Formats: sequence, C-alpha cells, structure tokens
Amino acid sequence: MSERRRYTRRQRLGTTDIAALLSGGRAIKRPGFSVLLKANVLGVPRLGLIVPKRVFPRAVDRNRAKRLLREWFRGHQTRLGSRDILIRLSARTVALAEIERCLAGTS
Repeated sequence: MSERRRYTRRQRLGTTDIAALLSGGRAIKRPGFSVLLKANVLGVPRLGLIVPKRVFPRAVDRNRAKRLLREWFRGHQTRLGSRDILIRLSARTVALAEIERCLAGTS
C-alpha cells in the first residue's frame, strides 16, 4: 500500500512567512501566475497560495483553484526540496505543467 502524501499545517505558509517571501523571495513570472521561492531550514517544502477575488469572483472557483494546486503539491512534494513556495494566480487558466516546469528549473 502506498504512503499517502499529506498537506499538514507544518507545510503551510503563515502570514508572516508570506510577507517575508513577498519582500525577499526569488520571483519567477509567467503569463497567468508568478512563483516566489525561498530556501528554508525546516527540511520540508511549504506552500502558500494567493488566488485573488478579481481573478475568480466566485468563492467556489477560488476554492477549486486552491484545491487543485494543493493536490498538485501533495503529489510532488518529495521533489520540491526544502523551500518555501508562494504561487500567485493572475489569470483564470493556468497549466499545472507550466508551474511544475518553473519549479523543476530552480532546483
């Protein structure tokens, strides 16, 4: 039986962590999204998401976008290393493969 990957509280970026990442993280900008990265010393990758209301006016759509990104994170967390990742969406359609390519190129 395969081990189920989890997205625990320890792997979530808090408000102060997000603010630190916004002020001092390395940014990768692509059409539709941007990814901010910063190394951490915790030994696990941590994820933060910014899904603005102006991009997804309906809450159900914002929640779906976040759920899809968290599910992607669960499946790929072993390859992400020990770093903080903040994903900010700026368009309704974003390919998860493009986000994965951005993160794979920064290892």
